[in-house]
Order: sequence, then C-alpha cells, then structure tokens
Amino acid sequence: MEKDKENNTKLFQEVYILKKHVVGLLVLFLLSFVAGAKTLTVWVTGVNNEILNVYKELTRETFTSQTGIDVEYTNLSWGDFETRFIMAAASGDAPDVGGMGPLFAPELGIRGAIIDLKATFSDFDEVVAKLYPAVFRSLSYEGCVFGIPYDANFSMAAFQRDDILSELGVSSIDTWDEMRKILPKLQAKGSNMSLAWQLSTDLYDDLNMLMWQNGGDDYTPDLKRSGYDQPDTIRGFIDYVELYTKHKIARAHPQIQGFSDGSLFYFVQQPGWYANLKMSHPQLAGKWSLVQVPGIVKDGSLNRTSSVAGDALTIFKTSKMKAEAWDFIKWITSTPTQIELAKRSMARVAGTMVLPADLDAIMQVGLPQEDLAVYQNALQVGTTSVYGLVAPRHRRRYLQMAAEEAILYNVDPETAIP
Repeated sequence: MEKDKENNTKLFQEVYILKKHVVGLLVLFLLSFVAGAKTLTVWVTGVNNEILNVYKELTRETFTSQTGIDVEYTNLSWGDFETRFIMAAASGDAPDVGGMGPLFAPELGIRGAIIDLKATFSDFDEVVAKLYPAVFRSLSYEGCVFGIPYDANFSMAAFQRDDILSELGVSSIDTWDEMRKILPKLQAKGSNMSLAWQLSTDLYDDLNMLMWQNGGDDYTPDLKRSGYDQPDTIRGFIDYVELYTKHKIARAHPQIQGFSDGSLFYFVQQPGWYANLKMSHPQLAGKWSLVQVPGIVKDGSLNRTSSVAGDALTIFKTSKMKAEAWDFIKWITSTPTQIELAKRSMARVAGTMVLPADLDAIMQVGLPQEDLAVYQNALQVGTTSVYGLVAPRHRRRYLQMAAEEAILYNVDPETAIP
C-alpha cells in the first residue's frame, strides 16, 4: 500500500514536470511566433473613421490572411498631416507607408524621405497600368515617381438641373460659350451656376481648369519658369475672372441647397457631393444629371480637362519592410480590392462616395453606369497640378491673391497676373 502511494506520488511529480515543460515550450513557441510576426505601419490622411474600419476589416480578411502581415493604421487630419510626416521623417520614426495628398509626395521625395517607386520595383509599370494616369503629374519629379494613387475622391464633374434647362430647350452644356449664352436667361429667372470653390482659398482648382482648357499651365513644359506670363494661361485667367465680373456667376452660394431650391441650375464639385445629393434630396430624382464640365474648343477639338486627384501611398526610406509595403500597395490598388473597398464603404456609411483609382473598378461599384462613365471619362481626360519650382501652397496663394484683386477690386486681369 505504501509502495503504491509512493509510486503514485512519483508519477504525479513526473506528470507535473512534463506539463511544466510542455507549457514552457508552448509559451516559447507563442513568443517566437509573436516575435516573428510582421506588422506594417500605415498612416493615412483624412479618412472617415467608419471607412477606416472598412479598410481594417478588409485588410484582415484578405491581405493579412494571405500574407501573414498585420497592418496597423493611423489616421491623420488634413490640418496637420504635412507637419506630422515631416517630423516623423526627421526623427527617423516614420511609418512604412504614408497616405497623403499627391503634391506633397515629391516634397518628401526630393528631400530623401520617401523612395522612388518606379526605380525600386521592377513591376511598377504593371501595377500602375490600370490606374488613372493624370495623377502621376503630381506624384513625379525629374523622372522619379514617389507615390501610387489609391482613390480618385477629389476629381471634378458637374451637376445640372435637367428640368430647369429643359425650359430653355437645352439638354446639355458642352462648352463655356454655351454656358455664357444661357446664363443671362437663367439668371433672369433667379437661377445661376457655381464653380466648385467659389471665392475660397481653394479657388486655384477652378482656375487651373480654365487655364488647362486654354492650353496654359502653372509652369512652362521644362518646369524652369512660371507659366503665368504665357498667353494661353493669361487667357484662362481672364476667362475665369470674367465668369464672376462679366457673367455674374455665384461668388458664395450653398450648392446643395441652391441646387435643391433651383437658385443654382448647375455646379461643379467633387464626387462626395454626388452621394450627398442622392441621399439628402430624393425629391430631385429624375430632375438632374451628372455631366462632364464644359470645355473650350481649341484647334478643332473640345478640351474638357478638369482637375482629377486622389490620395496616394508612399514608402518611407527608413522602412525595414519595403518589399512588404510594396505588396500592400499592390493589394490595395488591385481591381478586386478597389471594388470591395468602394462597395463596402458606400454601403456602410450613408452619403459617402468612394471613387476607385482603378479605371476598371470604377464601372463595378454598384452605381448607375451612366454616372460612373462620367467619372471614368473625366479621369481619362483630366489632369493634375504639376510639381516644380516652389511648394504648391505658395503658388496657389499667389493665384488666390491675383484672382481676388481682379474680381473683388476690379484690377485688370492681365495686371493681376503679370
């Protein structure tokens, strides 16, 4: 009996020791697994928190499950994103991937903070083949490409009240000449048109549109001189100013409200207004259309260039996971991911519009095909600001001051922008 008791005690001790070893090994295995797990840090800018949750959800479901790489997102505000990225780069504590406005990427790139994606990755051309090409004007400098667009949420189109225009027998407005011709008739009826930014600090977007359509630009083609003294650019500036001074378009008017009550028959805006209008004013269904902005006939062809832009992803030079960061960029800009992100975001957040950067994906996000075609066409013929000479915020401030002098203080446009 004593012998059995002793044997049992010994057995229990051996089992206990074995359990300790097994638990220890298990802990070591788990620790080694955790230590070996990779986490990619991604900072994005100005993303709605609900939409960011969609990004996180889809990332876990597909990217992480397929690659084993976790992604840690941080959302920055538009108010201080430039400062945050600059400080992070200077301190050496930058993320692996940074999402930002496209014109800011070359500022970081020429300072060595982010890498040239085109020179670094051999499959670059294949990855960007389906993305709208114009935005690379903003993302490039002297042959280097510092970012990849992953949405087109700042691209311009126009909204028109078909019922109001039909009273004049007008179904479409294809040129600014046509717009100028019908404006007095509609203004006499208490209805007007509005450019996207009116007389705000972002009016350069509207102004650039008229410059580009006339053949002008912010710089000369070699990027060595300002383009503001070139004849085509001056012509575009005069066209812009005269819309306000001579043709009396709205300087400050609530666009959705004005469109709803008929005091605006036409306005230019970003894609977000599309979803807003659809959700908040169902009573207007069938009374309005999404259209491309008017253009200018030049050299026998109609130029309807407008601003097309979105957010871009970059890879920081200090990243220890550049290959994984590139895999992430390839995943998020792939057609299936672009479609799913847009669909889930718009389903999850009422009144939200997410426009893919992938031209094929645009036509598959579950919105009316005729409306999606407008955006697809706008992206194909649109353009973006080119990076060069001085920081974009400085030249844009110059345009704002020149426009305000000409419109508000009656300075001759050719004097305001010498």
